[in-house]
Amino acid sequence: MSPRRRRPARAAVAAACFFALAGCRSLPPGAECWSLDGRALVSPPPAADAAARLTDDLRGAERTHAERPDDRDAAIWHARRLGYLGRYRDAVAVLTAALARHPGDPFLLRHRGHRWLTLREFAAARADLRAAADACRTTPDATEPDGQPTPGRPPHSSLHYNVHYHLGLACFLLGDFAAAECAWLDCLAVVDDDESRVAVTHWLWCARMRAGDPAGAFAVVAPIHAGMDVVENVAYLNLCLLYRGDRAPVDLAPRSGSSGSALAFGLAHHALVTGDRARARAELAALAASPGWSAFGVIAAEAELARWRD
Repeated sequence: MSPRRRRPARAAVAAACFFALAGCRSLPPGAECWSLDGRALVSPPPAADAAARLTDDLRGAERTHAERPDDRDAAIWHARRLGYLGRYRDAVAVLTAALARHPGDPFLLRHRGHRWLTLREFAAARADLRAAADACRTTPDATEPDGQPTPGRPPHSSLHYNVHYHLGLACFLLGDFAAAECAWLDCLAVVDDDESRVAVTHWLWCARMRAGDPAGAFAVVAPIHAGMDVVENVAYLNLCLLYRGDRAPVDLAPRSGSSGSALAFGLAHHALVTGDRARARAELAALAASPGWSAFGVIAAEAELARWRD
């Protein structure tokens, strides 16, 4: 095996050890987790215009779950409502209790795996999502309802899509780019809409570039075009057009929220894999320091900087 092929495996082992050690420290009151550079992360309060609605939604979900403790979907919505308020550890606790009642359930494992990613517990996320992927072999796919839907847009993700998508993220964050590519190929195989297609295509391009396969990376973005039916994942669409050569970095305007973090990570990662390491490092550092720490773009920036320190 060549040195180039050994490095990702060593990086994955080092990352897993780092994250495990970080999880051994006691969190200060109010913090949800440690960032990968050692900061205690506290969830910001929800926007004033949304706080009352989110709190009411959570109370309703709590009541429903209390009335139907064996109802898997009631547990999932309880956990999701906690997550929307930044209470990620409480969400994990709800899902863990539900898994004791429904061992191996792929829906519960998929949601807990997602929350482990938020909490920077990447090895735990990978374990849950691998188990969910195994269960999906005998579980029919099903559309997952949106908790915070875009008006006029139907739900566009499914159980199988979310399991493979988040499994790919767990592997990518751990530095196992070959496993991430496999998960995202499985994800792409179940896509049937443009919103989902551009999201997974972006990540698959990233994994193939990191694996030293630029031809394969270009092949995956070749079918992407500007006329696709994309409203929510415009950042991912524009990044895929950048990878095709149809956009330049200066053409992509900054965005807010998780979409903005996705775009910022994609631009920084593009700089990294195309040789502008100084720009990549500066942009990753700025993104990792941003307050929206639960966004996947911010988590990915932290992971890249942690690999850099290693």
